[in-house]
Amino acid sequence: MKKVLREILSILLTLLVVSFLVFALSSFAKGDASYYLAGENAGPDEVARLRSTLGLDRPFLCRYVLFLRDFFLLSWPVSIQGFDIRTLVVERGLVTLELSFAALLMAVPFSIFVCLVSARRRNGLCDVLSSAYSVLVFSLPSFLISLGLMFVFSYRLRLFPISGFVRVSDGLFYNIGSIFLPSLTLAMMHSALYIRVLKKSLFREMGEPYVLVAVSRGEGNAALEQALRPASVPFISLVFQSVASLIAGSAVVETVFALPGIGSLLVNASLSRDVDLVTTLVMLISLLIAVFSIISEIAAALIDPRILIRKGGRDE
Repeated sequence: MKKVLREILSILLTLLVVSFLVFALSSFAKGDASYYLAGENAGPDEVARLRSTLGLDRPFLCRYVLFLRDFFLLSWPVSIQGFDIRTLVVERGLVTLELSFAALLMAVPFSIFVCLVSARRRNGLCDVLSSAYSVLVFSLPSFLISLGLMFVFSYRLRLFPISGFVRVSDGLFYNIGSIFLPSLTLAMMHSALYIRVLKKSLFREMGEPYVLVAVSRGEGNAALEQALRPASVPFISLVFQSVASLIAGSAVVETVFALPGIGSLLVNASLSRDVDLVTTLVMLISLLIAVFSIISEIAAALIDPRILIRKGGRDE
């Protein structure tokens, strides 16, 4: 219970700090939403009336406290552009969740398969190719991977649409086609990290005495299975923690492929200086990161109970 209370207090403190910083940076930046909505040709009087209508003439702390009250009571206001924030977050969030789930569905099995094949023969062909793949993909920016996949699969082969999103209600086949290239981009970026972490952990575990004894007896497959469970602890933690980063890091991919997700919504809200919407999205992403961090610790303890014992000894 003490650990749970500490985690809850840590999440609340994180949300307060993040929301205050984002709200302050968005509020005190040069030019606010009134200039964006009024246009370049608007006069000072028109801008002042618009600021009063939007409530931007209130003191900073007053607007921040009102935002916190509405956020924690789930009575989210209408955005500056006139959209209901709760409806907007739900609609865009479903697109991003589908994209993130598809990316994980590609990245996780691919990473495990590559690492298992590489572990059978260290410094072999698969080991060298997987290391080169990890270094190359991890060093490339996401927009460059997106444009490369778009050029090959959309422009040359004409297998998938270049951009746009088709909902499941309009056809499952077209829906899969519209998210395949964006999810493949995210899957490649994350699988490069997954492979590096899992392969390093697996190679370290393969050097343990119990694995070497099993290999010497000719039980290579059994030894690999025994080594995979403790070696997968950092990998599982990384996968759970990357769920929230998939949502936060999909802004570039969603913008390139013109997907109506959370990432592109955050970019558009930042450009339009919609302070309430930007802060709400950042707080939700921060909350997801904190929650999935706790889930990753629970999953790691279930896989390897020694982690729980070590942490319990430290706490005592």
